[in-house]
Order: sequence, then C-alpha cells, then structure tokens
Amino acid sequence: MKLLNKLAAVAIAATALFTACTEPAPTSYTVTGILPDSSLNGQTIYITQYDNRARIDTTIIEGNKFTFDGVADSASLCFIYVNRNTQAFILENGNIAIDLNENKVSGTTNNQIITEIAIYEDSVYQEIINTASEDTRKAIIDAGKAKFNEWFAQHNNNEVGYYLLRTEFFNNLFDTDEKIAIYEKCGSALAENNSVKSGLKRATALKATAVGQHCVDFQGTDIDGNLVKLSDYVGKGNYVLIDMWASWCGPCKREIPNLAEIHNLYNDKGVTVLGVFVWDDVKNLKPTMEAEKVTWAQIID
Repeated sequence: MKLLNKLAAVAIAATALFTACTEPAPTSYTVTGILPDSSLNGQTIYITQYDNRARIDTTIIEGNKFTFDGVADSASLCFIYVNRNTQAFILENGNIAIDLNENKVSGTTNNQIITEIAIYEDSVYQEIINTASEDTRKAIIDAGKAKFNEWFAQHNNNEVGYYLLRTEFFNNLFDTDEKIAIYEKCGSALAENNSVKSGLKRATALKATAVGQHCVDFQGTDIDGNLVKLSDYVGKGNYVLIDMWASWCGPCKREIPNLAEIHNLYNDKGVTVLGVFVWDDVKNLKPTMEAEKVTWAQIID
C-alpha cells in the first residue's frame, strides 16, 4: 500500500511538472500599478522605451490605479514617469505589477531579477555610506562588482543586461577600463542597442582623452580658410594652452586679457596659446578677434 501511495505521489508530481513545462507562454501583457493618493487621477501616463525614448503605450490614471494592456513583440527595457518618479521595468508579455511606493516591480521573471538587482544595489550603497574604513569600503565595492559581473555574465545579451548597464552602480563604481571590458562582453543583440553603443563610444573617448594620454588630433580651418590640425601645434617640444571659445560666450571673452598676457610673455619662450573657435558661425570670428585684440592662432571647429 505504501508503495502504491509513493507511486501515486510521483505520478502527481510528474503530471504537475509536465503541466508547468507545457503551459503556453503569455501572448500579451498587463501592467498594473497603484498610486498612494488621488492627486493624479485623470492624468495620462506613458510607457516609454529607454533605448529610443519612444512612447509605446498610454493610459489614464483612475481610482488611484493604472492599467496598460497590449502585446509585446519582444522584451524591452522601459520606464513610466509618475509624479517626478521614474520606475524602470522590462515590458514583456505576462502580468507585471509596479509598486510606486516601494519602487519595486514583480510578476515576470525578468522583472523579479531587476528588482533583486535594485535591492542589492541599494544595500551596497548603504554599506558604503555607513562605513568609515577605506579598506572595508573597498571590500564592499569589490564584492559588489563581482556580483554585478556574475549577473551580467548570465544576461549579457538581453534586457536585464541592458538594465545593469544603466544602473548607478555600473556608472559610478566601475572605472573606464572596467566599463569598456564589460561593454565588450555584450552579446550581438545587446551590442546593437543605441544606448550601449553610445556608452561604449563615450567610455572609449574618455580613455583616449584621460590625463596622461597623448592628445587626440583633430582638424579644422584657420582664419584664412586653410586646413589646419591640432598636431600642427602640439608635439613640437613646446607647451600648448588650448582655449575653446565662442563670440557669444561672456566668460570666454573675460578670459581673453589673461590669455593675451600669457601669449605676450611666453610666446617666444616655449608656450603657445591656441584658440579653438566652437559652436559659432565662422563669420563672427574676425570681428570678435579684432574687437577683443586676439592675436594668437585659431582653429575653427
């Protein structure tokens, strides 16, 4: 009899497992949320994609609640903006609940994961704030980075990975080289995300222009329209003081007497003052140079 009972239990468990495994995937989404009071009733709110800022759904707040219903062709990291509060979540088919009081999202697996990440991120920051010891703080940060890398290794080609790349944790605690290394681990789909491409480009530029790096060359024209490059002035064994300015920039023009003093005192002693005329119409350069008595070389960007 006991054997029969055990066999029956196994059969029930197997049936439940089979049912769970064969349950069809949801084909639409329902996103619900509750607001703390009625002050926003009647207002319109939107689901907006992070990557391109496209509004992909809209609804009206009624009875301190909101509900979005629709179909998601694929998962995408989105946000809603309510009463100066931005809540990120992954829009995907399934039931998604947003708690604006606790800044938590639940329902689908991916949203459970990003909530777990957010809670962990907050806990790390609290530990850092409450720690006086630099050694302990470093150990907390190192442990946090290791956890981040563990998550990213599992989600380097989906919207959870994109969420990780948008966290303050990633942007504030990883240095430029570490960020580039993480960006380069993105899978093919995530690597094509516009924000990810911009982030990698920005990190690469920061590395190239960091203190101690050789200057990045660029070119423009001089006041007579001739093609000139930054390398025409730097790398010649002299110091080059680069001043980026525009005719409409008051603070820029207030610095001109100081630049003139440096130019007059040190131009023949190995110091070159070089102006880079930016964010302005080229026709404004000559009149402004004459009015402000600017006599040093210019590159028009």
